[in-house]
Amino acid sequence: MIKAIIFDCFGVFVGNPYKERVAILETQDPELADQIRAINRAADRGFLTSDEAREHMAPLLNITYEELTEEFNRGEILNERLVAFAKTLRPKYKVALLSNVSGRDRLEMRFQPEDLNELFDVVVASGDVGIIKPEPDIYTLTAERLGVLPEECVMLDDIREFCDGAESVGMQSVQFISTDQGINDITLLIDRGEQR
Repeated sequence: MIKAIIFDCFGVFVGNPYKERVAILETQDPELADQIRAINRAADRGFLTSDEAREHMAPLLNITYEELTEEFNRGEILNERLVAFAKTLRPKYKVALLSNVSGRDRLEMRFQPEDLNELFDVVVASGDVGIIKPEPDIYTLTAERLGVLPEECVMLDDIREFCDGAESVGMQSVQFISTDQGINDITLLIDRGEQR
């Protein structure tokens, strides 16, 4: 039975301009894309702050730190429909936010001050715990903090590899393609679980 829904942040709750930038680089300069990913992974593990990561990335991209910051800020639009959906889940299910990000402070910048606590029972930022998706330990840690078993969780993430990581510990997963699809797929899983 499903007792908890775990949401990714970037590319799900918030637009992901970093992912879009890397996808373009992948076709133009795969080596540079790898360098940018390595810097981002260091930030996700908490080895660099987000500001430090952008300071390293900007010269590689031939733009200023300010231009890169503006690009990222412009693309990080909050998905209000998904926020509303998450609020409907809270009375009956545990809800968590699990994100590869340098720290909770970076998540607090994307939501209204009260929203993180109102929307989520648990918030796990990879940089705060030193583990990143798709490593199994970050999923089991999130389930433990929620007080549920991994097999009682559904993970919603836009990256297939991160969905696979969730499944490797026994969670169900939904790959987020669009808001309509994500909400529908989560609802179907919940309904199916309740009918058993």
